[in-house]
Amino acid sequence: MFVLYVFIILFVVWAVFGQSIHGNFGENAVANQLKSLSHSKYIVFNDVMIKTNRGSVQIDHIIVSPYGIFVVETKNMRGVIMGSENAPEWTKFCRGHSVSFYNPIMQNRGHINALRHKLNLPADKFISIIAFSSRGRLNISKTYVPVVYISQLIGKIKCYRDIKLSPAQANQIARQIRQMKLYKQVSNREHVRDVHRAIANKK
Repeated sequence: MFVLYVFIILFVVWAVFGQSIHGNFGENAVANQLKSLSHSKYIVFNDVMIKTNRGSVQIDHIIVSPYGIFVVETKNMRGVIMGSENAPEWTKFCRGHSVSFYNPIMQNRGHINALRHKLNLPADKFISIIAFSSRGRLNISKTYVPVVYISQLIGKIKCYRDIKLSPAQANQIARQIRQMKLYKQVSNREHVRDVHRAIANKK
């Protein structure tokens, strides 16, 4: 009986925290890769929480550069990932089971909208990128927003060479984001509550 109780407890812990641990692993992998970017051209921020009129959003990675503001959404999923640009949900197939999840392109679009309103900037200053870990296999229809593996992320960022921001503008934006992180606008508990509320509203 004791063994059964232990098994149940471990299963509950995995169900509650497993997805978060996997997600954090992917975010940490990206954060480590982003350190290789030139510090003179790219200013990197990881895990930025923003308060909005509808609740809060958590942005995995923001990279401020002369070539624009990159907003990266990280996914760490196992299995075959299928989806398209405008489908509300994508699907993960793994070991004979399928699980639907919110389209990360649309998710990141919401993150960018929240950030650009905070910074009071037009949408064309932002570049959305979705990065999946190699645990999954991408089978995505051609999209305007880049959907890449984490190992391809740095190369994709360096592909953008058109100047969108002056050095003064980039530094000012970086200062604003740094202030957001310094004076955290919302706690992790509040953000989880906001996410649950958003999911309930969608249902």
